Amino acid sequence: MILPGRAHIGHILRYVGRPLALLFAWDVAVTAFWYYGHPRWTAEFPALPITLLGSAIAVYLSFRNTTSYARWWEARTLWGAMVNTSRSLAREALAMLPLREQAVVVIHRQIAYVHALRLHLRRQAPWDDLAGRLPADELDRLRGVLNVPNAIHSHTAELIAAARPEAVLMPGFARTMADISNAQGGMERIKNTPLPQQYATYPAIFTHGFCLLLPVSLVETLGLWTPLGSTVAGFLFLALLQIGNDMQNPFENMDDDVPMSTLTRAIEIDLRDMLGEAHGLTPLQADDGILL
Repeated sequence: MILPGRAHIGHILRYVGRPLALLFAWDVAVTAFWYYGHPRWTAEFPALPITLLGSAIAVYLSFRNTTSYARWWEARTLWGAMVNTSRSLAREALAMLPLREQAVVVIHRQIAYVHALRLHLRRQAPWDDLAGRLPADELDRLRGVLNVPNAIHSHTAELIAAARPEAVLMPGFARTMADISNAQGGMERIKNTPLPQQYATYPAIFTHGFCLLLPVSLVETLGLWTPLGSTVAGFLFLALLQIGNDMQNPFENMDDDVPMSTLTRAIEIDLRDMLGEAHGLTPLQADDGILL
């Protein structure tokens, strides 16, 4: 996740530098062709349709970006729920399980679970992170499972049931475990349900087409200033296009993703603090303005 702050020219160029450079080269080519070739059709190219097209594309991109941000914000909300339910599970385990050793096992399993969930959503192998957090025989069994975090969570529920707390206390555990499952299900729904193809393809086609037509429409009016004017206007549309592309998939391990590494580290710190363990962990810090 990119933290709020002042925009740096280096970051801007990295963000849309390649398409912006191609657009500038196209603007220069159109301007040179107009000056040296003097094609008559450029003087007669209508400006009004370009204006209408630009307005329509801006509305379309804004609507698509709103939808993309809604997916990103729901993903962040679900991870916020995961933080809260992890704390609740730890508190309930310490208060309700008969033996502290049983509570320690449950809490350590929840730490392993959130790390496994992070890697599951990023389509990364979890074994290095889970080594030392779970028994070796369980790790061997998990290697044959498709949904590793769900398997860890299910076995944690079995361990809680085997601990046999008094029946009156069980609904609290059941609610918390269900909330954890629901949060994971919501994350998996976002991960496995991409935006419709129209949201992915049409904005790119329309935006790039508009950028190609823009200097042709402006060269008669701006002359030698066409590359500057067209590139600045094109930058706005290219940036809007890229923002939507980045926000629509919040679990792809990119700069604009939900900062799952930071959140899982925070969960681990909170849970180990609740156990009174000397863990030596510190919250992850932003690297060049980006939280992982």
